[in-house]
Amino acid sequence: MHKQGPLSLFFTRSPSGSLVGPSGGPLGGVLATCLLLSGIPIAAAADHSVTRVVYEFAVTTYCGTHTAEVEAGFRKALAAATERAGIDAEAARQQRIKGWIAAEREWRNRGLGGNRAWCADEGVSAALHFQAIARDQQQP
Repeated sequence: MHKQGPLSLFFTRSPSGSLVGPSGGPLGGVLATCLLLSGIPIAAAADHSVTRVVYEFAVTTYCGTHTAEVEAGFRKALAAATERAGIDAEAARQQRIKGWIAAEREWRNRGLGGNRAWCADEGVSAALHFQAIARDQQQP
């Protein structure tokens, strides 16, 4: 179960990890910074769901950080997430589809210039995460 803070009733995180307000729109940078610096947990810590694992892998493909080692780590992470979730094949397929769709939406939402920052941040960190799993330096 994810740790929820008092503000998690009002704020969540998008698939990209940015804060989202009650209306579904992104929070302003100043407000988000203030909330983060306050030490109040806003939403769940690490998300290791099937959807999130596939989203992160899709980011590596959009950003050009996909390698054979990244794919090996992804496969381990996906197997572990599917097992943890205890879901059947159809439910796993639906979650994988949601992950790919979330990455596609995020890529389209960012625009050309925004994709550079997205790839430098999420694309690189996802690749490093999957590489560490492939090397058995990190648990999936």
